[in-house]
Amino acid sequence: MTILYLIAGSALTSFVLCTLMRRVPLLDAPDGGRKQQKAPVPRTGGIGILGAILITLAAFALLSDPAPLNGMGAGQFLFVVALALTPWVIGFLDDWLGLSALLKLVLLCGWALVAAIPFFLSGGAGGWLIGLAVIAWLIVITNAANFMDGANGLAMGSVAIIHLGLFPLFAVLMLCFGDCVRDPAGEFAMVAQFAMFGAVLGFLVWNMRGVLYAGDCGSLGAGGLFGLMAVYHLGEGMDGVRAALLGLTLALPFLVDVLLTLVWRSFKRRNLLQAHTDHAYQRLIARGWGHVGVAAFWWGMTLICAIMGVVTLFGAAESAEQANAFPVLQLVTLLALAAIGAAFWSLERFRAQ
Repeated sequence: MTILYLIAGSALTSFVLCTLMRRVPLLDAPDGGRKQQKAPVPRTGGIGILGAILITLAAFALLSDPAPLNGMGAGQFLFVVALALTPWVIGFLDDWLGLSALLKLVLLCGWALVAAIPFFLSGGAGGWLIGLAVIAWLIVITNAANFMDGANGLAMGSVAIIHLGLFPLFAVLMLCFGDCVRDPAGEFAMVAQFAMFGAVLGFLVWNMRGVLYAGDCGSLGAGGLFGLMAVYHLGEGMDGVRAALLGLTLALPFLVDVLLTLVWRSFKRRNLLQAHTDHAYQRLIARGWGHVGVAAFWWGMTLICAIMGVVTLFGAAESAEQANAFPVLQLVTLLALAAIGAAFWSLERFRAQ
């Protein structure tokens, strides 16, 4: 019931805030290229989504007993809040001021570097390798969510499913049964997963009708939030490996299209920082699928990846010996799903020629 209350409350709050955001004169105008809508559309939905998440988290904190912030120092709290909000702020600045692609990338790189500091400080070669991987992951997944935000409902709906897919990982690794130290930041992350899902539902009421966009605030913010949650349980043990494989599996519908498109554009000697219509989902729209059909197709792929990712996450949990072994089943599933996605992308690219 608590989960249902979180989702419903966040969805209602998001719907109200997004209704108000439609009146803000920050518009996404058609350009005849990537932006092919018939008239200017408000791109302030991301602000409504963020507002709903923050209000939901605040309500949870006020109504919980004991207060979930007990045990979290002021420094840790500010660090977590700053990390979570930074991609949203960068996206809003881009929506408002029209940042250059290079400046936006530099800002995201700085944010990713700060996010990796705890891994660098953990010491050892393993900590440094994980830290470098975290930087690469955050930059890629945040930009991937932004690149995929070109069809109504596709990116944000998929991100909502992805966030729910992370919940089993958090629930299992943080299920203490009263025998371990509470993790307030992790508890808030679990609440934020359901708050994000509900907030996106409220936003989609307007977005699926093409009358409100999330903007870079929404796409960068949502992608960045998922990226941070996906690395929360990373470590040098097998639990860390399982967490990494789950995050990659959940993100496959984004990663396959984005990475293969970037590789293809590199071979064609095209500017990687320039907006374009070369993604597979954009080719589907050009072939007449429509925004709703393409979004539903991506939601389906994301749901399949989430189900397979969660099922294989628990595949090595039958005994202590299996739990300490390398998660081969997870890796094989990840590679198989990636191969299927790559085959679909190649088919669309061949048709597009």
